[in-house]
Amino acid sequence: MNKGRFYPRMALVNLARNGQFYIPYLLTVMGTAAAYYITLALAATPDLPQTSRYSYLTMFMSIGTFVIAVFAVIFLTYTNSFLMKRRKRELGLYNVLGMGKRHIAIVLGCETLYTAFAGIIGGAALGMLLQKLAMLLLCRMMRMDIVYGFYVSDSAIVGTAILFGVILLFNLLLNLHRIHVQNPMELLRESSAGEREPKTRWPLAVIGVAALGAGYAIAVTTRSAMMALGMYFIAVLLVIIGTYCLFTSVSIAVLKALRANKKFYYQTDHFIGVSGMLYRMKRNAVGLANICILSTMVLVMVSGTLSLYLGSEAALDEQFAGNLRAEVRYDPAEETPFDSAALSAIVSKQLEQRGVSAAPVAAYRYLSFNVNEEQGALEVKKYLSGSSSMVCAMTPSDYAAITGAETPSLADGQMLLFTDGAGQRRNLTFRFAEATDVTLTAAEPDSRYPAPRMFQPSAVDVFYLVVSNGTFQELYVGQQTALGEAGGELMQWNGFWNVDESAVQPDELEQTLDFTGTGSWARLDLDTRSSFAQEYYSLNGGFFFLGVFLGAIFLMAAVLIIYYKQISEGYEDRERYLVMQKVGMEPRTVRRSVNTQLLVVFFAPLAVAAIHVAFDFSLMTRLLTLFSLHNGTLTLLCTAGTLAVFGVIYALVYRVTARAYYKLVKA
Repeated sequence: MNKGRFYPRMALVNLARNGQFYIPYLLTVMGTAAAYYITLALAATPDLPQTSRYSYLTMFMSIGTFVIAVFAVIFLTYTNSFLMKRRKRELGLYNVLGMGKRHIAIVLGCETLYTAFAGIIGGAALGMLLQKLAMLLLCRMMRMDIVYGFYVSDSAIVGTAILFGVILLFNLLLNLHRIHVQNPMELLRESSAGEREPKTRWPLAVIGVAALGAGYAIAVTTRSAMMALGMYFIAVLLVIIGTYCLFTSVSIAVLKALRANKKFYYQTDHFIGVSGMLYRMKRNAVGLANICILSTMVLVMVSGTLSLYLGSEAALDEQFAGNLRAEVRYDPAEETPFDSAALSAIVSKQLEQRGVSAAPVAAYRYLSFNVNEEQGALEVKKYLSGSSSMVCAMTPSDYAAITGAETPSLADGQMLLFTDGAGQRRNLTFRFAEATDVTLTAAEPDSRYPAPRMFQPSAVDVFYLVVSNGTFQELYVGQQTALGEAGGELMQWNGFWNVDESAVQPDELEQTLDFTGTGSWARLDLDTRSSFAQEYYSLNGGFFFLGVFLGAIFLMAAVLIIYYKQISEGYEDRERYLVMQKVGMEPRTVRRSVNTQLLVVFFAPLAVAAIHVAFDFSLMTRLLTLFSLHNGTLTLLCTAGTLAVFGVIYALVYRVTARAYYKLVKA
């Protein structure tokens, strides 16, 4: 017999014989490789215009490339470990029948070569087929023009081959190490050895409860977007630790407590169900935790990016009262102070001279400065920090211009107070210098006065104040005294016009309009709603595409883990199913009990993921305010809708995999 052909042929036969395990694994390698190729190719797309909109594409795809690479290493290594556990008996039998470990290593090497050849080449080919579709979807979401045709990225092919070649080689080395350190009889006994009762690891259970509690506490108590940005990954890490502890220790403790309740436990359904889940949980705890974490990631990414994308128009409406906006930063203390009326007249007149109709819509000014709460007072600060808040103060007339509401009547020292996340307050005390405090008292809430939403997004909590003209001047003088020269340009004026946007280019306007006679100002920016919307949708659309793209990959991983879990449990329960019938238990009772176990264990990760998302909701809404999304109702609807759709997909996966399970049990 030609040994040069025998081992490669044997490897091919092994892959075919274990097809129900290796085909899903191979499809996963192909799918992940295709996704990696697509992100690499899109990140290096040639002939893109040099604008920030197109630079977003490269940025988002580079993020996607990194995330997919990390995911591929972790997930494919985990899946390979599962496959080798299923084949321990087979490999041990080969060794007993006379195959040396060197020959088994050759067979495994051939199997890895076949997997690499089919997975990498197939993945790259699939990526090329889907690349154009991905580009079309991405450009549509980001509202960009497609200025090039289909192309094949040589660098993406090489990068994909290197990454997945290294991963598969690493997995092969791990497999060879496992074979080297175990003798054949151990491999045979391990696959057929009975399960011992899992021990209750109370320290691990306490750590899990504490980690989950701490993660949830951070999510619920974090009040500002800046703090949320800094604490989010800490909360995520704590929840991940808590999730693994929950399934490996807390669940076992709960099941043992149920078993200790004799009235509950010594009933046919409860006896079989609790004992079955107790032993099942030890074997599948890590897999269930992985499913839960992947499900949470899908839910959070898709719901967050979806709400951000759908809220884009509302966010634009908040920032543009008209489709042309002028923003001016200035210091009222200049010798020739900024004249907003003159600037408004100049813009309108010079646009009309160009044949562009310019109708003024609204104009307002506001004062903004940063504060830190110290000893019950809000002390003015030059720079933002994690504990900072922002104050935006305006006069009654400016407030009326922003909201369209009637002009409020306020006395000196009185205010209308609107807050993003600082809670309900009745008084604010500002400390501008030593022994110089200004205390304002909030007027009673009145439905006639809605909250203003015309400002740029902030990473911290914002106090929106409407105060009398006298108090407004007092706040200006106070913050200027506290900050010195740094406080002189904290006044901002916004003016809006309705114009024909197709005839207006903001950059060209800034360079060509003559602003003589408008006084002194530090900065002037002109924006049209359409040009700002292009940048805005490029950012939000890119986030949405990346969220859906990565969500689909994580969903694929969760489905594969679920499939392997059901198949492995089918093989394990097959003998138990027959034994229970031999001792006199009716098949219907056995089937109902096993079905109950599957349902409880299968849907436990989804239930825990839903709880994670519920606690994460507050933190997620804070983060979304960084992108001008203040619509909590929209975020709630998107989260609920994403959870409902994911639940339907999850249930369909259960039906398909449960059918495969019952076929194995009945065989």
